[in-house]
Amino acid sequence: MSDVDVLTLPQALHYTTGSYVREEIFERQQNILFVQIKPDELSQNSKNLHAFAESISSLNLVIVGVLEKTNSQYFSDLVNGFDILITNGSDDGVSVTVPDINASILNLSQCVRRNPHASIALVQLLRQEAFTNIEKGFVLESMTYAMLQGGPEHNDWIERRGALSQPISESPVVYSIRNKNQLDIFLNNPERANAFSLNMRDQLFEILQVAFFDESIEKISLRGKGKSFCSGGELAEFGSVASPPEGHLIRLARNPGMSVQRLSDKTIAYLHGTCAGAGIEIPSFASKVIVDESVNIFLPEIAMGLIPGAGGTVSIPNRIGRQRTAYLAVTGNSISSETALEWGLADEILGSEF
Repeated sequence: MSDVDVLTLPQALHYTTGSYVREEIFERQQNILFVQIKPDELSQNSKNLHAFAESISSLNLVIVGVLEKTNSQYFSDLVNGFDILITNGSDDGVSVTVPDINASILNLSQCVRRNPHASIALVQLLRQEAFTNIEKGFVLESMTYAMLQGGPEHNDWIERRGALSQPISESPVVYSIRNKNQLDIFLNNPERANAFSLNMRDQLFEILQVAFFDESIEKISLRGKGKSFCSGGELAEFGSVASPPEGHLIRLARNPGMSVQRLSDKTIAYLHGTCAGAGIEIPSFASKVIVDESVNIFLPEIAMGLIPGAGGTVSIPNRIGRQRTAYLAVTGNSISSETALEWGLADEILGSEF
């Protein structure tokens, strides 16, 4: 299929259940495994699929299933054994449909090999399915993020990035307008494409705290000023946290994503332009996400030696499943408004003007 080895399901099951598989993975410095699934195996090899799912739960590998076709009747038997599923078939609600299987295999292999620590940590976190328990999901995400902050992949990214200056905004980077029982919240640093700085995090958290305690607020909207909703974390601030454990405690104490989740029934997020990292992770907690046609959604953190850290391993898989979440994060690929709607990451598409 490509220059990368792709095993059949029986071969993969034999390999992953071997007595010395962990030692083999370590010695070979292997970090990704591709498994081809034939259409008839979905219906005929359900026992093998379940056995395979059990065998890989703690392996230090990103497991990618490659399907030529899918069969929804038996598809649930397949899901848990794979971190990512790619197909050239029709949408099945779990796999990512790609135009070229071989090119996708090669791209995934290259992405994982560039940042194996972050990629493997992400899929191992998602395998726990802690996103089904919001509080637990936040804790495990933040702990994993803190671990990677001190790792070589993130340090290498910081070195490649070089020193950056962060212009100080004279205006509030978040503000709100109250109209009777409605609160409209605006990210307000358009010169930086509403980059999610520590200052923006704190200001957004404080406004959401007011909304949480003021029961007269019945509706909340979340919007971004300028050409983009939010371009993700402020790049100049990465590497500025002296103590990853302290950063972990701060994230759990002052987390806007957690606040939006608690207010989700009242909250609608309106997204446009670039929505990267925190710019999609936080609004995905809202009960409704409305996008315009300009929206460009992606998760850049793996390429930085990190995982999504603004609640994205909780909010996004609850909308689109863990396999598609892992695909977005590992590849860093962007999706359009149409794909976001098809997958469930967006609930509605409106015109260019909300």
